[in-house]
Amino acid sequence: RSAIPSAPGPRPAGRKPPAPRQQGRAKQGTRGRLFVPPQSGPRGCKQSSDILLSAAAAGWLTGVVRSDLSRSRRVVPPGGPGCGEPSGVRSKLLLLTYTEAGDDGELLAGWTQGQGSCEVWRLPDYRLVLNRTEVVSCLPRGSTAGVVFRQADDWYLAVAATYYNGRRLPPAGCEPSKSSETAAITVRPIKTLQPRGEWDIIKYNKEPLHFVDALWWGGRLFFPYYRLKAELDKDPELPSMVVMHQPHRSEHSFDLQGQVYLDCGCRSLLISSSLIRQEERGWWVGVFHHNHGDRAWDSTAVCVFRMEELQDPTCVYITHFYSGTNCKVQSIKKSPTLIHSGLVAVYGTVVLNQIVLFLGTDDGQLLKAILNEDMKSNCPEILYEIEEETSIFPKLRLDPVDSNYIYLFSANKVRRIPVANCGRYVSEQECLSAKDPYCGWCSLNQRCTLKENCTRSNSTKGWFNISHAPDKDLKILLRFPARNQVCTPSFMHHINIHSIEPLWISTLGKSEITVKGENFTHASGIKLILTGSSGCKQEIIKVRNVINDTQMTFALPPMRKEAKSVCIQADGRKCSPPVTLHYVSLPACFGITPNTSWISGGRKITTTGRNLNVVDKISEYPQNKSEYHYLSPSLSHATEGKVVDMIFKVETTFVPCVKLHYHPDPVFINYQLHTELDPDLELKIYKENDNLNISKTEVEVYLSYMNGSQTAKIYFSVQNITEKPDRSTILCKFKREGTEKIDFSTVKVFVKLGNFELEVKPTSSYIYLYVLILLPIVVVAFIVTRYKSKELTRKQSQQLELLEYEIRKEIREGFAELQMDELDVVDSFGTVPFLDYKHFAIRTFFPESGGFASIFSEDIPQSRDQTRKDESFNMLHALICNKNFLVTLIHTLEKQKNFSVKDRCLFASFLTIALQTKLVYLTHILEVLTKDLMEQSSNVQPKLLLRRTESVVEKLLTNWMSVCLSGFLRETIGEPFYLLVTTLNQKINKGPVDAITCKALYTLNEDWLLWQVSEFKTVVCLTVNVIFEKIPENESGDACQTIQVNVLDCDTIGQTKEKSLQAFLNKNGFPYGLQLNEIGLELVSEEQQRELLDIDGSSEMIEDGIRKLNTIAHYKVTVCFINVCLLFAFCCLDVDYSDEHCHLILPDSEANKDMKGSGHKGKQKFKVKEMYLTKLLSTKVAIHSVVENLFRSIWSLPNNKAPVAIKYFFDFLDTQAENKRITDPDVVHIWKTNSLPLRFWVNILKNPQFVFDVKKTSHIDGCLSVIAQAFMDAFSLAEQTMGKEAPTNKLLYAKDIPLYKKEVKAYYKAIRDLPPLTTSEVEEFLTQESKKHENEFNEEVALMEIYRYIVKYYDEIVSKLERERGFEDVQKQLQQVKALFDEKKKCKWV
Repeated sequence: RSAIPSAPGPRPAGRKPPAPRQQGRAKQGTRGRLFVPPQSGPRGCKQSSDILLSAAAAGWLTGVVRSDLSRSRRVVPPGGPGCGEPSGVRSKLLLLTYTEAGDDGELLAGWTQGQGSCEVWRLPDYRLVLNRTEVVSCLPRGSTAGVVFRQADDWYLAVAATYYNGRRLPPAGCEPSKSSETAAITVRPIKTLQPRGEWDIIKYNKEPLHFVDALWWGGRLFFPYYRLKAELDKDPELPSMVVMHQPHRSEHSFDLQGQVYLDCGCRSLLISSSLIRQEERGWWVGVFHHNHGDRAWDSTAVCVFRMEELQDPTCVYITHFYSGTNCKVQSIKKSPTLIHSGLVAVYGTVVLNQIVLFLGTDDGQLLKAILNEDMKSNCPEILYEIEEETSIFPKLRLDPVDSNYIYLFSANKVRRIPVANCGRYVSEQECLSAKDPYCGWCSLNQRCTLKENCTRSNSTKGWFNISHAPDKDLKILLRFPARNQVCTPSFMHHINIHSIEPLWISTLGKSEITVKGENFTHASGIKLILTGSSGCKQEIIKVRNVINDTQMTFALPPMRKEAKSVCIQADGRKCSPPVTLHYVSLPACFGITPNTSWISGGRKITTTGRNLNVVDKISEYPQNKSEYHYLSPSLSHATEGKVVDMIFKVETTFVPCVKLHYHPDPVFINYQLHTELDPDLELKIYKENDNLNISKTEVEVYLSYMNGSQTAKIYFSVQNITEKPDRSTILCKFKREGTEKIDFSTVKVFVKLGNFELEVKPTSSYIYLYVLILLPIVVVAFIVTRYKSKELTRKQSQQLELLEYEIRKEIREGFAELQMDELDVVDSFGTVPFLDYKHFAIRTFFPESGGFASIFSEDIPQSRDQTRKDESFNMLHALICNKNFLVTLIHTLEKQKNFSVKDRCLFASFLTIALQTKLVYLTHILEVLTKDLMEQSSNVQPKLLLRRTESVVEKLLTNWMSVCLSGFLRETIGEPFYLLVTTLNQKINKGPVDAITCKALYTLNEDWLLWQVSEFKTVVCLTVNVIFEKIPENESGDACQTIQVNVLDCDTIGQTKEKSLQAFLNKNGFPYGLQLNEIGLELVSEEQQRELLDIDGSSEMIEDGIRKLNTIAHYKVTVCFINVCLLFAFCCLDVDYSDEHCHLILPDSEANKDMKGSGHKGKQKFKVKEMYLTKLLSTKVAIHSVVENLFRSIWSLPNNKAPVAIKYFFDFLDTQAENKRITDPDVVHIWKTNSLPLRFWVNILKNPQFVFDVKKTSHIDGCLSVIAQAFMDAFSLAEQTMGKEAPTNKLLYAKDIPLYKKEVKAYYKAIRDLPPLTTSEVEEFLTQESKKHENEFNEEVALMEIYRYIVKYYDEIVSKLERERGFEDVQKQLQQVKALFDEKKKCKWV
């Protein structure tokens, strides 16, 4: 499976992929491939192993990225913790060498340790051959830029680095020698990595420099850089490009030629760099940044420089370098190609003579800009947006194997993104007007595609784009709008703008922004002008309401995410000075503190998240982007455990945020007031323990007393709150300074928390209350002991009432769940783990014969006489390629009594394998056999055709559909199908699952319903530290991540491990194939650290020696830290808990026997299975949209086209019905249903393990069977009439089936109405599919299995051939084949 989230796609027009050994090879001469690690810039930081992954993902290490990259290829430095720690080891350089001869090359890896060491690894075995110190920067934030190049059969490394940052005390472990600390650029042979002399070392003069990139072009070295102090202050000096050349080429030494200033709108920082090549021409592209701190609409810009104007500088600024000629340095000024608020990365390329720029932003956007002849950009297109809005690293790279994809690096992820989204253009004019050189109009498919996606186009006549526009009579829309700003002379009297609020709004726009200033009522034609990225159209918005002379409002439309310039214009005069208006994405919530409130409300709640300053709030706009403070509202009639969804309102949209849990108001028991410490007062207030986790800062305590006729108050300082098992104590103190006496007989004590305020009674007042409470209890006890018979009657009545209450409660909760509960379906589930075609085919061809899966991956024994060996298989292959013989053979075998159904299926699958590369011929055989089958069944009942798998042709049809629809299954159905499996698992795990029987509270199948479950609750936001340790080849230390996992208190430890591992896999993926029994679980708290196990000494013993598995509740885990230690356990024993253990279903639970043991006193609660049937409906509702999306993906026609195989076979069935004069449309409908949904789709829907690398549990199988049944009911012509006693799996989808049936009939009709396929179209499709699967299987093994059937029934086959005419030659061929195989058998080859 690919380690990158997207599957390989087509290449752009006119481009071919490089050979596997030439990936990344330069077009000009022989040179290395540059990869500068992301953290080499001034702000990035990333672990070294992640850098290697980034390089591998980009295809520079192995070409094809696979998850099984062996650990021996992990090039990591010894020692050092992770990124972000002072002593962390960080990657600085990663380079590869290649030659035209295609040798294995070398990998250069630079690290901060060892004073900035560089290692040379020999490929392909990754053998370390050299390690040199003081090559790259050893500073964690120091820059390093390098390039490798070749001259006179030797490879050289040119590296520019910041070895010294100018500080007096360098960080520990980074103290370069005096000869190196002032070095700026060095040129080193890769054989030694040692400069050959002083002439190959360029030193800086006064101030350290920050290098952004290193380039090799036209026999010169180019290093763009800026002064390091430009990051710290507003240094007006421009970035520079320093150039090195060879004054004496015979000596192979380099010297400093000169430098030029790079002026891109007076911006003094350089962020990213890219070199664009087109034959002998070249352009250098840079992303420039203003060094002021605020993010403004024009903070960054892209400028393009011709390499010809950079290559011959003659002067060097003496304060930068010692070498070179000191004179006035030339400045090359360029008008910005593109202005934007937050660019951080650029990659440029040439496509069809147009320069295309891919740009990354600091908020996670990937943009694509197309330049015109004047180097001006169109309005950039958003290709991709990272949901977390993490900044993109400075380096972008095209996929060297398939340049229709680009690699995007951000945080700890590598993403593979298509370079174009041609499908967004629906018409020919829109497609060509986009001026996207990647996209063109496919006249055959009538849609906008990449050239490679115009499948049957062999020339540009079938596919054309903007480069062919002169040949087309089309009106091309301009994509480079002119700026619309009006600049006229200013007059004396005009409006003045003081402020515009708010300046942060969401992409939904803003119904009202307020502008304050002067002279508004005297102006006319007031407009607000919004200007985004250069090249994009300005938005001119008329004033909405002039409130008075100093205030007016505007309504802003929805826009895409970016910072824009905004100014106000009136009377056609000059626009006001621009300010920056930020369009940001909708707010996202990360957490809430605290997450509980008392019912009366008023608790201060802090929500953390992103873009919270765009949340609407009356009369106030929050100015903090990451925090939002508010008071919890009061609930008048809330109950214990009431959960309220906190929702943010942004314009007319409501954004779900977090859940706030309400608990009853705190209960204060009494207080004790100590006055003996006069003049100080000490107050202790006692309260009942609760789940509110009240802090001392939230409690306000005051005392009131009568001072004459007036009431006086004393406010106490809350010292602390201590909790004991029976109650909590609030300690308060007050230091009196005056001499005023307090009348303690009039004292009242009050406690206030938010909106809740209560008078607390003193301790003494409770004595009488206790007496009043105890006295009735004593009397009742006396009466109860005297009248035991009445007690029994009353107890039975109470039990009946309790039973009624339980039933009412379960029914009410089931109803409420259906109305309120929704499953948060994951919209991003990472990589879809598709199986490759070979494993998909094996699992569909041999679903019940696991042994055959391995036989095709084994090599058959090599014969000493290879020619004879090949001859036998060649002759057998030629024999089965004789259509008449093969059809006769199949019919003869099927007439044999002991040729079982299993044999028929196996024979059909072996035949499919043997003819995998001859699909055209296999299809002809399928036609003949299907026609023969129709002749057999037509006399009995035509509707039974293809209903079962009892003949070779029926299994052959299943296999043929699998082969021909594998591409459609992967490209169209795979993702919604995997989403269904994932969502179903997610819903099942939302409730209790019995670890022994796998039954669950949430399911679709009544047989798997866990109705015996007791009450449970979610352990919210269980924080899990996932720690890697003792992993081979990872001696550098533990890699630690923190993820959040929600588990249930009734989950076993094994289930907790499984959920933790799954959460980790969903977030990161895992290349080591770790198993569940290799994971340890530890509970970490302030008091202790202990390992959690399913069974240990504390496990509860039930009757008959049965032990109950330990759960989260058993260990009393509520909300705490748990370490999940992922260990490599080389000897692990799987424990089977099914016989002597139990989990949620207790022994004899249905008989309601007494529970024994300390934890099960009394009787188990009465349970009725039918009370929980609503859980089936709840599960169905939760996944309903996913199921419908999958169904409609199957029976819809994207782009009004049906897969070739479906259209062909349905037309074939229609033709056969016409030939047989079958007029009943139901017959043809049933034929189509039996051949496609019943024979193929149901098989796929019930077996996701056929398509994905997943494990199908018995429970999932039961649920998928219900879905598959509903799917088949949609194709049924019979009207379903079901009563109340019908099976639940039928009742679940009963109301949906009528709609599905209409859609299926429309689907069948749409396919029939499509134009018929020509014979050449079908054969072309089958030929292409055949080529795709060449060398996938060992065809000789399949032929060997076919021969076993032939030799088993040899006499019967020969007898049949003798009775038929025209088979004389075939008989001779069959005899020769048998003779050859008999000879092999003598030699023990068969």
